[in-house]
Amino acid sequence: MSKSDQLRQAWRFVVVGVANTGVTIALMAGLARLIDPALAYSVVYVLGLAFITVMTNRYVFSAARSWPRMAAFVGWYLAVYGVGLTVVRVLDADHRWAPLALALATVTITAPLSFLGGRLVFASATRPTPAQELSR
Repeated sequence: MSKSDQLRQAWRFVVVGVANTGVTIALMAGLARLIDPALAYSVVYVLGLAFITVMTNRYVFSAARSWPRMAAFVGWYLAVYGVGLTVVRVLDADHRWAPLALALATVTITAPLSFLGGRLVFASATRPTPAQELSR
């Protein structure tokens, strides 16, 4: 894979991630005012999981659809969920964090882990470009 292909993947990850993160932060901050922050995080995480799994597979890495790979990515994402939930519980143990600050801190830790998982799971399944097919 060329450097330009890697840069395009990184750019697409940023676009998808910014969309998902923006919605996640807004929803979590709003829900955390109404329900327990850990429950708010869980709700938005599940919604984001469906979106991010499809978009990471298809749009970010242009990988052929593979249910086993998508399941592996969901597994990775659930592990990242556990990390994020731990962050929420540790940081908000004394209930002094503002909901928006708590959401931003949590995403700062979990977003890089999510990209790493996508690279590990989907990068090897990336469809070759027509030019790469011809050079084989």
